[in-house]
Amino acid sequence: MEYENFESALEDLKNIVQIFEENKDITMDELIANYEKGMKAYHFCAKKLDETQKKIKIIDESFE
Repeated sequence: MEYENFESALEDLKNIVQIFEENKDITMDELIANYEKGMKAYHFCAKKLDETQKKIKIIDESFE
């Protein structure tokens, strides 16, 4: 799954965490599928945060 923005990926990640916290009867296949989806969302968010941090640093440096 490709995410359009940080917010959609973060929302997916929150939903997946909620599934893990609330559903004690999750099957192994569901667990693996949700884990994979969660890792994709996590890595998308981490990449966006890293890119944003780099952009902010560039902007800050241009005002020094």
